[in-house]
Amino acid sequence: MKKDGIVEFDRNLGHMVRTATQSHIEVKPFYEPDDIAHLDYENDLADPGAYPYTRGIYPDMYRTSLWLKSFIVSYSTPEETNESFKQYIAQGMTDLRLLADLPTQSGIDPDHPAAWNSMMCGGVATYALPVYEKMLEGLPLENVHYELAHCGISNFIYFHALLIAHMENNGYDAAKLRGNSINDPVRAKLVYASPDFPTHVARRVCLDHIEYSVKKTPKWKAIAPNGVDPCQGGMDAVKELGGALSLATAVMKDLEKRGTSLDEYGAMVFALDAESDFFETIAKFRAARRMWARIAKETFGAKTKRALQLKIGIRTSGLSLQSQKPLNNAARVTLQILSCVLGGVNSLDASSIDEAVGLPGYEARIFNLDTQHIITHEANIPLVADPLGGSYYLEWLTDKMEKDANEYMAEIEERGGIFECLDSGWLNGIMEQNRLKLQREKAEGKRLIIGVNSFQGEEGPINKAVRGSAYKVPTEQLRQERVDEVIAFKNSRDYAKVKQTIKQLYLDTKENRNISRAVVEAAKVGVTIGEFAGVVRLAYNLNFDPLNQIDAPGFIIDAIEECK
Repeated sequence: MKKDGIVEFDRNLGHMVRTATQSHIEVKPFYEPDDIAHLDYENDLADPGAYPYTRGIYPDMYRTSLWLKSFIVSYSTPEETNESFKQYIAQGMTDLRLLADLPTQSGIDPDHPAAWNSMMCGGVATYALPVYEKMLEGLPLENVHYELAHCGISNFIYFHALLIAHMENNGYDAAKLRGNSINDPVRAKLVYASPDFPTHVARRVCLDHIEYSVKKTPKWKAIAPNGVDPCQGGMDAVKELGGALSLATAVMKDLEKRGTSLDEYGAMVFALDAESDFFETIAKFRAARRMWARIAKETFGAKTKRALQLKIGIRTSGLSLQSQKPLNNAARVTLQILSCVLGGVNSLDASSIDEAVGLPGYEARIFNLDTQHIITHEANIPLVADPLGGSYYLEWLTDKMEKDANEYMAEIEERGGIFECLDSGWLNGIMEQNRLKLQREKAEGKRLIIGVNSFQGEEGPINKAVRGSAYKVPTEQLRQERVDEVIAFKNSRDYAKVKQTIKQLYLDTKENRNISRAVVEAAKVGVTIGEFAGVVRLAYNLNFDPLNQIDAPGFIIDAIEECK
């Protein structure tokens, strides 16, 4: 402001407006030894690589094993996606994350009437094995780390089956398949309202996938309780953590009933969010490892070191990225990556600075890989395991998050467990309540987002260039080509073989046998994602189509009638 031609100086401009963390944990101006006097080093912290793994699961941490560097690579066509994988691998990507478009993630094919508007949006229309063959052409299949990042539970067991089918068809050993599924029936319904399966079916299919993977693809982690999407949907960090731990506990109890122990399963994997609150994010990762180690030991009686360990894969917060002054996203992403490294995560999927306006561009992807390289090789952050360990504030905050998450988990159990809380709508209410609270804080200036509700400033050519990468919707011609392609593919199949695998899948589902191998065999003869999900639904006396817009194809009805 100017008064009589003189610029007025406001020394309070930009002053702090909060006294609490992003997740509403009130904090003091400083912390001292008395704040953590109740903590015991051996029982609560210990050295890196030692129970309860607060400080990391390996003694040397990143000196001997850097985190996996990943991001979702899934563009409109399998050919474009394949080329992008090869480019990013050459630049240091070490974790290949696979995704499909929105209809596929809902368990329907491209020729479904509801698929048209969102077909090829956010990923490839991955309807059957030939699409995977194109997408993975020339890429290694054994001992490379793949990750399935879909939402629908049908997707995880189906695309895992596609990977196995592709390997077996090419003479590879599926036991060497390495990676994980972000397979989470709570997140599928809570955040995405995935229509493919209702909760009781999703829960069963999830367990089949885990059980089969333990026995046949032991290097594949078939569940990763997901806090990323609930957190970005409105859950605070404490409830993100408590929800993931509650789901992991519930699933492992179900798995034990099937005769598989946690010691057989091995290390658990969580997919957690890296938000903008720097210290809170680090504390969350440290608390997660400690809490899971204690649950594994005290609830499941785990004996092996692997079973006590939690591996954390993260995605930096896409929700924190803004279309206003998008160059600021470079600072956000960099700080979020740094919090992950200081928090000891095992896999890092960093959002890109242009992600608020469209699918990430090549330069934006390379920027987030190079940021990790700079943190490693120039800033030397990974030289020491848990370098912030012992900080009065960080240790207090880690302990506080553990206590609050335990209280939340106890409430979940009092309400009947995580699945009952999901189906009752209670979890959704918790998420919505906090989401609205965040919106009010932003509107009232109690939560500042730079460039959005504060320090808006003027935007120059770099910001405009970033916004120029906005997502381009696939043309009608391209979508029609994909519809024609899937129809032609379906007509080209050997229907005698297709019907045989459909019958086996239906009977295994109906008679409560593990369906995983039947899905692999179905995938090999060309059964699509929509047909697979529909057959499972029919075995549960549900409509073939989760959206109730189409009937089951005649050959599927015939195959099921032959089973009776």
